[in-house]
Amino acid sequence: MPESLVSVVRYEKPFDSVRRAVELCNGLEQLPPNARVFIKPNVVCWSKAVAFPKYGVITTSRVVQDVVRLLKDHGAGEIIIGEGPVLMDPKDSETVEHAFESLGYQELAKRYGVKTINVHQGAFKEVEVAPGISLKMNRDMLEADFVVDLPVLKTHNQTVVSLGIKNLKGTLDVNSRKKCHSADPELDLNFMVSRLPKDLPPVLNLLDGI
Repeated sequence: MPESLVSVVRYEKPFDSVRRAVELCNGLEQLPPNARVFIKPNVVCWSKAVAFPKYGVITTSRVVQDVVRLLKDHGAGEIIIGEGPVLMDPKDSETVEHAFESLGYQELAKRYGVKTINVHQGAFKEVEVAPGISLKMNRDMLEADFVVDLPVLKTHNQTVVSLGIKNLKGTLDVNSRKKCHSADPELDLNFMVSRLPKDLPPVLNLLDGI
């Protein structure tokens, strides 16, 4: 496995702190000019009935905005924010739209031309993650030039460690997500999650620890 450069920066000032963290790890060195970029925040679930905590559960909107601005400063072309929260009904588009609006993604669309995608309603592409095992992943992410993975730094009671790779599970279709939770100890969630980055474009993994 190739080594990766890691940077740790305390978030003290909007934009400047994110820029510093990305610069220290050379996070955008593989970003081509006018790139089509897919941003995957962590909006694990959403409800229109209750207010969500601003920190520690879902990716902080301030960090998402900082990343969009940084990408634009580095010449990115089309920027897509894509997420597929856990829903009681995957066809419930109103809840996802409410989440995007409440988190300020529509404002980013107006200011920077960002496009938002409800993964549940998008196109999927079948990807072989291991011999004989395929999952359906969001086509927009797979066909992007660059991916920014924006998970929240938090624990998970079913994986050894979550960090950024687990966040990619939110780009799978519902049946593939269920397949990841196999009762087979040889093909369990840890096995599946570890293989999600297999066929992705270059990825910047930026953990939100605010």
